[in-house]
Amino acid sequence: MTVDKIEPPQITPNAMPGSLDDRCASSVLADDIKSHKDAIAKLNDEIKKHQQTILTLQKRLSAIPAIRKIASLEDIISIIYRGGVTLTMMFFVAGMVRFYIRHDNLNVDYSMFYKNFYQFTEKEMQFITLGHFRTEVLLNAGLMILLLAPMVQVLATGVYMVGVNKNWKYGLITFLVLVILSISLLLH
Repeated sequence: MTVDKIEPPQITPNAMPGSLDDRCASSVLADDIKSHKDAIAKLNDEIKKHQQTILTLQKRLSAIPAIRKIASLEDIISIIYRGGVTLTMMFFVAGMVRFYIRHDNLNVDYSMFYKNFYQFTEKEMQFITLGHFRTEVLLNAGLMILLLAPMVQVLATGVYMVGVNKNWKYGLITFLVLVILSISLLLH
Protein backbone atom coordinates (compact mmCIF):
# COMPACT_ATOMS: atom_id res chain seq x y z
CA MET A 1 0.00 0.00 0.00
CA THR A 2 1.39 3.38 -0.96
CA VAL A 3 0.40 6.74 0.37
CA ASP A 4 0.60 9.70 -1.96
CA LYS A 5 2.57 12.59 -0.62
CA ILE A 6 0.28 15.42 0.39
CA GLU A 7 1.67 18.85 -0.14
CA PRO A 8 0.80 21.35 2.56
CA PRO A 9 -1.12 24.37 1.36
CA GLN A 10 0.99 27.34 0.44
CA ILE A 11 0.42 30.33 2.64
CA THR A 12 1.56 33.53 1.13
CA PRO A 13 3.56 35.82 3.36
CA ASN A 14 1.18 38.67 2.59
CA ALA A 15 -1.88 36.74 3.83
CA MET A 16 -3.52 38.50 6.65
CA PRO A 17 -5.13 36.57 9.48
CA GLY A 18 -8.78 36.06 8.56
CA SER A 19 -8.15 36.80 4.86
CA LEU A 20 -9.46 34.58 2.07
CA ASP A 21 -6.03 32.95 1.57
CA ASP A 22 -5.74 32.19 5.28
CA ARG A 23 -9.27 30.71 5.41
CA CYS A 24 -8.60 28.51 2.34
CA ALA A 25 -5.38 27.25 3.91
CA SER A 26 -7.15 26.48 7.18
CA SER A 27 -9.93 24.65 5.34
CA VAL A 28 -7.44 22.54 3.37
CA LEU A 29 -5.53 21.71 6.56
CA ALA A 30 -8.73 20.73 8.37
CA ASP A 31 -9.73 18.46 5.47
CA ASP A 32 -6.25 16.85 5.43
CA ILE A 33 -6.34 16.28 9.17
CA LYS A 34 -9.79 14.71 8.93
CA SER A 35 -8.76 12.39 6.07
CA HIS A 36 -5.61 11.36 7.98
CA LYS A 37 -7.66 10.63 11.11
CA ASP A 38 -10.02 8.49 9.02
CA ALA A 39 -7.09 6.61 7.50
CA ILE A 40 -5.55 6.04 10.95
CA ALA A 41 -8.89 4.77 12.29
CA LYS A 42 -9.15 2.30 9.38
CA LEU A 43 -5.58 1.10 9.97
CA ASN A 44 -6.30 0.65 13.68
CA ASP A 45 -9.37 -1.46 12.80
CA GLU A 46 -7.24 -3.61 10.48
CA ILE A 47 -4.59 -4.03 13.19
CA LYS A 48 -7.26 -5.17 15.68
CA LYS A 49 -8.58 -7.73 13.18
CA HIS A 50 -5.08 -9.10 12.57
CA GLN A 51 -4.37 -9.21 16.30
CA GLN A 52 -7.53 -11.29 16.82
CA THR A 53 -6.44 -13.64 14.04
CA ILE A 54 -2.98 -13.99 15.57
CA LEU A 55 -4.44 -14.72 19.01
CA THR A 56 -6.77 -17.35 17.54
CA LEU A 57 -3.89 -19.04 15.71
CA GLN A 58 -1.71 -18.96 18.83
CA LYS A 59 -4.47 -20.66 20.83
CA ARG A 60 -4.88 -23.35 18.18
CA LEU A 61 -1.14 -23.97 17.98
CA SER A 62 -0.75 -24.17 21.73
CA ALA A 63 -3.41 -26.91 21.79
CA ILE A 64 -1.20 -29.16 19.64
CA PRO A 65 1.42 -30.70 21.94
CA ALA A 66 3.61 -31.98 19.10
CA ILE A 67 4.18 -28.41 17.88
CA ARG A 68 4.96 -27.03 21.32
CA LYS A 69 7.67 -29.60 22.04
CA ILE A 70 8.90 -32.98 20.99
CA ALA A 71 6.74 -35.57 22.72
CA SER A 72 8.37 -37.58 25.45
CA LEU A 73 9.18 -41.24 24.92
CA GLU A 74 6.48 -42.20 27.41
CA ASP A 75 3.89 -40.25 25.40
CA ILE A 76 4.90 -41.96 22.16
CA ILE A 77 4.81 -45.44 23.69
CA SER A 78 1.47 -44.64 25.34
CA ILE A 79 -0.03 -43.55 22.02
CA ILE A 80 1.21 -46.70 20.28
CA TYR A 81 -0.04 -48.91 23.12
CA ARG A 82 -3.48 -47.28 23.29
CA GLY A 83 -3.81 -47.26 19.51
CA GLY A 84 -2.84 -50.93 19.27
CA VAL A 85 -5.24 -52.00 22.01
CA THR A 86 -8.06 -49.90 20.55
CA LEU A 87 -7.58 -51.30 17.03
CA THR A 88 -7.32 -54.83 18.40
CA MET A 89 -10.56 -54.47 20.31
CA MET A 90 -12.31 -52.95 17.29
CA PHE A 91 -11.33 -55.90 15.10
CA PHE A 92 -12.20 -58.45 17.82
CA VAL A 93 -15.60 -56.88 18.44
CA ALA A 94 -16.32 -56.60 14.70
CA GLY A 95 -15.35 -60.25 14.21
CA MET A 96 -17.47 -61.45 17.12
CA VAL A 97 -20.49 -59.40 16.04
CA ARG A 98 -20.18 -60.72 12.49
CA PHE A 99 -19.86 -64.28 13.77
CA TYR A 100 -22.86 -63.87 16.07
CA ILE A 101 -25.01 -62.45 13.28
CA ARG A 102 -24.13 -65.35 10.97
CA HIS A 103 -24.17 -68.24 13.49
CA ASP A 104 -26.34 -67.00 16.37
CA ASN A 105 -23.71 -68.00 18.97
CA LEU A 106 -20.23 -67.02 20.07
CA ASN A 107 -18.45 -70.38 19.86
CA VAL A 108 -15.70 -69.45 17.42
CA ASP A 109 -13.53 -72.43 16.51
CA TYR A 110 -11.04 -72.36 13.67
CA SER A 111 -7.44 -73.35 12.98
CA MET A 112 -4.57 -71.47 11.42
CA PHE A 113 -2.13 -73.20 9.12
CA TYR A 114 0.84 -70.89 8.87
CA LYS A 115 4.54 -71.57 9.33
CA ASN A 116 5.24 -68.35 11.23
CA PHE A 117 3.92 -64.93 12.12
CA TYR A 118 5.19 -63.33 8.92
CA GLN A 119 3.38 -65.81 6.68
CA PHE A 120 0.29 -65.30 8.84
CA THR A 121 0.60 -61.50 8.47
CA GLU A 122 1.19 -61.68 4.72
CA LYS A 123 -1.86 -63.89 4.05
CA GLU A 124 -4.15 -61.91 6.34
CA MET A 125 -3.09 -58.62 4.78
CA GLN A 126 -3.93 -60.07 1.36
CA PHE A 127 -7.43 -60.94 2.58
CA ILE A 128 -7.88 -57.48 4.09
CA THR A 129 -6.67 -55.61 0.99
CA LEU A 130 -8.98 -57.71 -1.21
CA GLY A 131 -11.91 -56.81 1.04
CA HIS A 132 -12.54 -60.32 2.43
CA PHE A 133 -13.82 -59.56 5.91
CA ARG A 134 -14.82 -62.99 7.13
CA THR A 135 -14.98 -63.53 10.86
CA GLU A 136 -11.59 -65.25 10.89
CA VAL A 137 -9.97 -62.40 8.98
CA LEU A 138 -11.31 -59.80 11.43
CA LEU A 139 -10.18 -61.81 14.45
CA ASN A 140 -6.78 -62.50 12.89
CA ALA A 141 -6.34 -58.80 12.10
CA GLY A 142 -6.92 -58.02 15.78
CA LEU A 143 -4.42 -60.70 16.78
CA MET A 144 -1.90 -59.40 14.24
CA ILE A 145 -2.16 -55.85 15.62
CA LEU A 146 -1.86 -57.15 19.17
CA LEU A 147 1.39 -58.94 18.28
CA LEU A 148 2.80 -56.08 16.21
CA ALA A 149 2.19 -53.33 18.79
CA PRO A 150 5.15 -54.31 21.03
CA MET A 151 7.43 -54.47 18.00
CA VAL A 152 6.34 -50.99 16.93
CA GLN A 153 6.93 -49.76 20.49
CA VAL A 154 10.47 -51.17 20.51
CA LEU A 155 11.14 -49.65 17.08
CA ALA A 156 9.81 -46.25 18.21
CA THR A 157 11.97 -46.43 21.33
CA GLY A 158 15.08 -47.12 19.25
CA VAL A 159 14.35 -44.33 16.80
CA TYR A 160 13.63 -41.90 19.65
CA MET A 161 16.82 -42.81 21.49
CA VAL A 162 18.99 -42.39 18.42
CA GLY A 163 17.14 -39.47 16.81
CA VAL A 164 16.18 -37.32 19.79
CA ASN A 165 18.42 -38.31 22.69
CA LYS A 166 21.46 -39.14 20.53
CA ASN A 167 21.99 -42.19 22.75
CA TRP A 168 23.52 -44.63 20.26
CA LYS A 169 24.29 -47.30 22.86
CA TYR A 170 20.69 -47.54 24.09
CA GLY A 171 19.47 -47.33 20.51
CA LEU A 172 21.68 -50.26 19.50
CA ILE A 173 20.43 -52.34 22.44
CA THR A 174 16.85 -51.51 21.49
CA PHE A 175 17.41 -52.55 17.88
CA LEU A 176 18.98 -55.81 19.09
CA VAL A 177 15.82 -56.46 21.10
CA LEU A 178 13.81 -55.79 17.94
CA VAL A 179 15.94 -58.32 16.01
CA ILE A 180 15.40 -60.93 18.75
CA LEU A 181 11.64 -60.30 18.70
CA SER A 182 11.61 -60.60 14.91
CA ILE A 183 13.55 -63.86 14.97
CA SER A 184 11.27 -65.33 17.63
CA LEU A 185 8.20 -64.47 15.52
CA LEU A 186 9.90 -65.99 12.48
CA LEU A 187 10.45 -69.28 14.32
CA HIS A 188 6.93 -69.53 15.76
